[in-house]
Amino acid sequence: MWTYYNPVKVIFGTGKLAKLGEILEENRMERALIVSDPFTHRSGAADRLKTYGAGRIVDIISEVEPNPTCENVDACAKRAREIGADSIIALGGGSAMDCGKSTAAAVAMNCTGMELLKGKSIEAALPIIAVPTTAGTGSEVGWGAVLSNHETNEKVAIFGVPTFPELAIVDPELTYTVPPAVTASTGLDVIAHSLDAMCSVRHNPVSDALAVKAARLAFENLETAYRNGQDEAAREHMAMASTIAGYGFSNTGTTGSHACSYLLTAKYGIPHGEACALTLDGWFVKAAEVRPELHKLAQEMGFADAGACAKRVTELKRLTGMRMTLSEMGVPDTEEAMEELINCAAASGNMANDVTGAAKEMIREIYVSRK
Repeated sequence: MWTYYNPVKVIFGTGKLAKLGEILEENRMERALIVSDPFTHRSGAADRLKTYGAGRIVDIISEVEPNPTCENVDACAKRAREIGADSIIALGGGSAMDCGKSTAAAVAMNCTGMELLKGKSIEAALPIIAVPTTAGTGSEVGWGAVLSNHETNEKVAIFGVPTFPELAIVDPELTYTVPPAVTASTGLDVIAHSLDAMCSVRHNPVSDALAVKAARLAFENLETAYRNGQDEAAREHMAMASTIAGYGFSNTGTTGSHACSYLLTAKYGIPHGEACALTLDGWFVKAAEVRPELHKLAQEMGFADAGACAKRVTELKRLTGMRMTLSEMGVPDTEEAMEELINCAAASGNMANDVTGAAKEMIREIYVSRK
């Protein structure tokens, strides 16, 4: 038995953002707040969106940090209440999406970011429009958000059906100016979402089909998009891959590579996609030992087997300049640091979702192979 559910409507295509005013009118959104990040605001994208909004976007808040905190959510929610916002437009990469969704819930439920991080059930949220500026997170079609508590090095995923965006507008044009390093990290995140979805205990025929399609698109286009950010076909295919992968893992969740990434991001400041990529190839090989069907899915992606797929992940990391070892990521070569990584990964719900069962010995083995 399996189920699949995703209510997000997607409008995909170059130049579609110009129709934002009409879209807001159709959805009866009169007082939208854009939640964004400093880079996206400096690029002019937020102001352009406000112009397209034809008077229906009241304000922009753009102080969202990478790996948004509870304080970020509280500041955005405060502003949303002050202007009487009836909707949230989350504009940017994963951090803006996470903060936008959390803000929408905090306003509707009159709660704080910390309450959400500590597990408060999400029963309501303002309507959300998601506008991604990177091809990576797939968050525009997901119901999850990740909040960080930098004091405790926590990264906590929160979920609630009300935080599914009502609408995602995916315009590949927004990704043309993304720097090569960010293109690489977010592109590898697309591959991680796809492969993790196949390695989930909740995989199903629909999620597998979506994940295979997304992974194949990403494997075929990431290197080109990295080397030439103005290649419109590669950028369009990567944007498409990101959204399709989002549809896949929105139902399965992520697995080993994401579990192993959280402390690398929270404590050592490694970008999310790069942190996931560190162990992704290792986890896919391990999962294929438990779920042999992964060899067939790898063939559908264009590889001989799961091992060949994993080798291509390794190759892409090297070609795009990603850090390949824990030492390169600044992790001390001590047993204390290793134990902290292992314990954090083992405690993650993502690891419990992995088909391998992922005992601590296996987690250690994969981390040690990346020293």
